[in-house]
Amino acid sequence: MRMHSTVRAAIGTLVIAGALVGAGCHRHHTPTERADWMTGKIAKHLDLDEQQKAKLAAVKDEAMAVRAESEKERKATMEEVIAQVQSDRLDQAKLARLFEQHQAGQTRLMQRVLPKLAEWHATLRPEQKAEAVEHLRKWMDRYGDH
Repeated sequence: MRMHSTVRAAIGTLVIAGALVGAGCHRHHTPTERADWMTGKIAKHLDLDEQQKAKLAAVKDEAMAVRAESEKERKATMEEVIAQVQSDRLDQAKLARLFEQHQAGQTRLMQRVLPKLAEWHATLRPEQKAEAVEHLRKWMDRYGDH
């Protein structure tokens, strides 16, 4: 039973990490603005103390660093995708390689961010984890099929 709740908590924290990196909000145009908005929202909803906010900021900073490092690669990938869309015939092998490169980038992100995320998660009180789960469930209900 304890292992099951640990797995759920780990999945929830991964969702939060994903939200930090890819949080979309039309009012916040840059990735940094989106990440700041999301960490602020998390801090508010979970009533984080200063230590917890600092740990969450470390998660955000690491995610933003990985994102910045992969910016050129992402742009080159999108240019290749655009070239494929413009072509008369899709090169499935090339698109598969681009997808694999994207997945490798996501793996690098996870490997760098997950330890910081685990440090932050370890500081959360049980009621904060419960609140996080409640918000994740609402998010899943709202966006789960999209």
